Amino acid sequence: MESPHFDIIARLREIADSGLRSDQRVAAAILSDAEFATHASIERLAEKAGVSEPTITRFCRMLGFEGTRQFKVRLAQSLAIAGRFIVATPSAENGGSGVPGIITQGARDAIERVGKLINHDDLDRAATIVVQAAMVRAYGSGGSSSMAATELENRLFRLGILASSHTDGEMQQMTAAISSKETVIVAYSLSGEVKPLIEAVTIAGHYGARTIVFTAPNSSLARTAELVLPFHVDEGTNVYRPSPARYALLALTDMLAMTIAEKIGAPGVERMRRIKNLQGMHKSDAPNLPLGD
Repeated sequence: MESPHFDIIARLREIADSGLRSDQRVAAAILSDAEFATHASIERLAEKAGVSEPTITRFCRMLGFEGTRQFKVRLAQSLAIAGRFIVATPSAENGGSGVPGIITQGARDAIERVGKLINHDDLDRAATIVVQAAMVRAYGSGGSSSMAATELENRLFRLGILASSHTDGEMQQMTAAISSKETVIVAYSLSGEVKPLIEAVTIAGHYGARTIVFTAPNSSLARTAELVLPFHVDEGTNVYRPSPARYALLALTDMLAMTIAEKIGAPGVERMRRIKNLQGMHKSDAPNLPLGD
């Protein structure tokens, strides 16, 4: 039986490098135009690879498929998920301004998009919930979401809010299990489909915790939370460009943190003053440096 984790593209590349000569031809032909391979008849695929039609059938069975039909379905699934990573081509975006322009434009577009989409009333409500919490736990998994969770903890402690961040699924669920009505969970997920994270938010909700999520609208995570701050960032087609979603999540975190800071007011400013005062003892240019840098 075919493994659900079988990576058909990786296997094709392996065969193209070191398989039998006829198999190399078939694998190379498929990889050169995977979209064509998902729709082409055995006849046309054999012609493109320069082999016989029985060779195509044998090739598919060698990979563990019953025939070409099942092979094409699996190839099409792989294309749908990660097709732009199969044959990567440099993007011509930003009109020749180079890497700095591409990164700058991607960050700007991502931040502007979430800035326009954010609901001010929901943002204010989220801030109020956090200010009233005895404990805030920030959850995120993977790259960008983990970074945002850690940054939220960094933003909150200086305002005098007890907060911790957790990027491990097991820790998320364990800390969720000791939640109470005084606990607030703030969870980040680009997809909203990370199962351990969804379970942690659900568990915390069962124990009375208030739950706020920054995630894709209509996702599984969105359906588990009390308050959803939905967002979406266009990843584009340039596979060499790091995801601009990181900038969007940081911007959203700053929006929440600033709204919280304004609600806390003078007590929060006093705590920040203490931090700044401490920094001034060790850095000559402390007045011109960001707080906590």
